[in-house]
This record gives sequence, structure tokens and C-alpha cells, in this order.
Amino acid sequence: MFPIMVRSSQARVFVVVLGLLGVRGWAQGALDGPPPTKVIVVPPMVDAGVAAGPREVAQPPPMPPAEPSPADAPSRTFEAVSPPPPPPSVDTAPVAMPPQGPSAMLDGHPREGAFLSGPGSLTFILHHTLLTGVGALATQMIPRALEHNSQTFTNQDARLAYLGFGLGGAAVGFAGSAVWQFTHWMSERTATFGIVNSAFGAMFLGGLTNLFSTEPYAISWLTLIGSLAGAWLTPIVGGGDLPLNHGALITTGGIWAAIYTALIVAIVRTTGGAVDGRSALDAIMLTPAIGAAALALATLKFNPSTAQVMRANIFGLGVGGAVLLLSALVLAGNFNHPVPYVLAGVGAIGAQTLVSLLWVEAAESPGTPAPEVGQPARSRSIPWW
Repeated sequence: MFPIMVRSSQARVFVVVLGLLGVRGWAQGALDGPPPTKVIVVPPMVDAGVAAGPREVAQPPPMPPAEPSPADAPSRTFEAVSPPPPPPSVDTAPVAMPPQGPSAMLDGHPREGAFLSGPGSLTFILHHTLLTGVGALATQMIPRALEHNSQTFTNQDARLAYLGFGLGGAAVGFAGSAVWQFTHWMSERTATFGIVNSAFGAMFLGGLTNLFSTEPYAISWLTLIGSLAGAWLTPIVGGGDLPLNHGALITTGGIWAAIYTALIVAIVRTTGGAVDGRSALDAIMLTPAIGAAALALATLKFNPSTAQVMRANIFGLGVGGAVLLLSALVLAGNFNHPVPYVLAGVGAIGAQTLVSLLWVEAAESPGTPAPEVGQPARSRSIPWW
């Protein structure tokens, strides 16, 4: 009986101790917060008959919340927006279009009018009308005037000839030039240089005829033909838009040919050559057309600027004239000596040559670009080609 009571008292003590420990644990847990979660893994194996104690395993970190799938995302709707209207144009006036049609353009240029084709058409028509009319009239008046007979110069037949040839020539010149300018564009340069070349042609055929004949009708008619040939060769060969530098070069060739021929004639006469006035005049009349034709062919190779041509002319005339006067003064005003004419011709040719070949037009412009790397600084091209 006693042992049973002892056992029951021990059990009571054990229960009381467990209760105190439980109260203490509850109080400690209330102060420290909830204890961390622990996982106790019981190994299935027993080592030497003794079960292994529990082990603490750290809990893996929590996974982030999964993002919602595209199917769960709320749907969105987009409204179509129309583009803004274009801003109003500033200039709403209709644009004048150039005239269309095959006759509105001529040789790459617009016509100047319904009848005239270019800015030089009127000059071209007037030149040919007056040239042909006055030339045909001269073929009837000059021979009768050289006969020194007032009756043949003023009688009825002479007046009818004047009227018929004058009006007929003017009509032919007007018709031919009008048709040509209507089908070919005409610039002012071509019309102007045509007048100069008609003078060269008249001098050439008139002087050539005068060398072999003294018939006034033949000389007058061939002079008219030569003038018409020079006037028509200008637009036919040079074109309706003759460049200014080419026209200036051709005209320069004719003028300098006459100047040098006059100097040569003066040298021949002062040295005792048998040159009369008629032969000297014929020679001076022949060479301008030859010089102009030579420089017209030179334009196929050389292309000097207009300023270069005019500069050569100014220097040639200045040096040649100064040398001629200075030589004549040194010789006590003796123009009957060949030396002034020889020096004047050599000085003019030398001045023209030097100023043409050694004058650098690019140096006149302050904005000339510097030479490229590897290019000589003194390199330059001859301005005549």
C-alpha cells in the first residue's frame, strides 16, 4: 500500500513540475514572440541501438508571388485618331505655266514673241533689210556716179533702176532674215557680230575684185555679195547664240590683221618698194577677213576669256602706238623711215603675247582656294586653253 502511495505522490510532483514548466514556457513565448518553425526529421536508421536525435533544417525562402498571366490581364481598347488636316497654303494664286507646244521653244530658248524668236531678231532683220536694199541700190548708183555724167545718173531709166533694185533688195533681205530668225533662235551677240563680219566680207571681195578689174559694176556687186556672205556665215557657222569671247576674238583677228598689214605696207613703201595707193588699199581690205577666219578656226582649240582678249588688245595698241611715236620723235619726226613701223609692230606683238600668257586671272579674285595637298603652289594653266 505504501509503495502505491509513494508512486502516486511522485506522479503528483511530476505533474506539478510539468505544469510550472509549461507556465514558464508560455510566459517566455509571450515575451519572445512565436518560436521559429522547426522541422524535426527522424532518421529511419538506428545507430548502435540508440535513435538519433532530431535535427533542425532551415526553411527555404518563400517564393515571390506569381505574376498574372496575359489571359488574366484586363483588355484595353485603342481608338483610331485621324491625322490633322494640312495647313492652308500661303499662296493660293494659280501658277502661270510656260506656254506649251512645238513652237513655244526654239533651239532650247523660249521665243521672245509670236514673230521674233530672240532678243537679237529685230537687229538681225533690220541689218539684212538695210544691207540688201542699200547694197542693191549702190550697185546702180556708184557705177553711174563714176561715169561723171549727170544725164545717166538722173535720167528716168536710172531712177527706175534705183527704185526697183532698192525696194527689191530690201524685200529679199527682209524675207530671208525673217524666215531664218523665225526658225533659229537669235541672240544680240550673233546679230551684232554679224554686222562686223559683213564689213569684213565686203572688204575682202571688194578688194580682191579691185586687184583684177576696174569695172565698177563688178566691184560693187561682188562687194555686196561679200557683205552678205559675212553676214550669213555668222549665224550659220557661229550659231544663234555665239559666245561673246569667240566673237571678240574673231573681231580682234580682223582688226589686228588690218593694223599689221598697214605697218607692213608702210615698211615696204619707206624702203623704196613699188606700192601705190590702190595696191596698198587692196591689201589692207583683203587681210581683215583672213585674220577673222583664222581666229574663227582657232576657237576650235583655244578658249580665252573676253577680258583676256580685250586686255591683249589694250596692251598691244598702247605699246605699239607709244613705240611708234617715240621712235618717230627720236628720228626727228621722220615717218619716212621703216624703223618706227618695225619697232611698233614688234612691240605690239610682244605686248600681246606676254600679257596673254603671263597674266593670271585667278589672282584677281581674293577668294581663290588654296592648292590641294601635294599640288605645287605655283602650278597654273595657260588662260588661252
